[in-house]
Amino acid sequence: MKYLKRLLLASCLLGFSLGAYATPTLQVHAVDSVAGSISGDEQTWFVSGATGDLELIATFDDPNMSIQNAYLVLTTSATAGNPFAGFSKYDDAAAFEATLLGGAVQTNNHAPYGGAASDIDTFAYSLGDFSYGAGTSPSKDCNADVTPGTTECTSSNGTADIKMFSYDYSGLALDWVHFDLVAFVTDQNGNSGRWASTWDINPGSHDSTWVNVPETNSLFLLMVGLLGLLGFKRKTS
Repeated sequence: MKYLKRLLLASCLLGFSLGAYATPTLQVHAVDSVAGSISGDEQTWFVSGATGDLELIATFDDPNMSIQNAYLVLTTSATAGNPFAGFSKYDDAAAFEATLLGGAVQTNNHAPYGGAASDIDTFAYSLGDFSYGAGTSPSKDCNADVTPGTTECTSSNGTADIKMFSYDYSGLALDWVHFDLVAFVTDQNGNSGRWASTWDINPGSHDSTWVNVPETNSLFLLMVGLLGLLGFKRKTS
């Protein structure tokens, strides 16, 4: 009986471990970014400089999965107009979800995506569908919640379709722009084996933020890494 209990416990722990290290379905990774935390935007990939590129990563654990109607979602401080060409503007995440995602759908409220409507604006850009057939294997795991100062993603299982998105914020008077990826995902629901369709968003540890910093990129990235490391030490002490 003791052996059976130990076996069941080991199986549960193994399942938890595998789940904890599973690659998220959706990720946003800014190229040449560094993992860290600034204010309430924690465990995020930070990048500076007027121009840059984003990797919008959709990971397929099964060929029968579908990842459709994807949106690149920008969150920034409240602004009088819409500075982003091709993006639709909403007051906040709730307005975006209610308008485009079919009603009372809440994907996630991780900061700053779910911030107060008076403080932020939300902008959405339609990316269309991700395709398993267009994927490259293996996928990558861009987890900013590993070690502050990390600059590289790790390889992982699964097949990824990665869309590249370029931006140029040289003419915009903005302090920061936060990036998230939202899509309608059909996959197996946990261990039940049942297939289900839901709106999904990348975890808060797999998103990115652009910060307008006049200093050189290298100095900015070093500062982000140090700030993140200080926060990490506080959490673990």
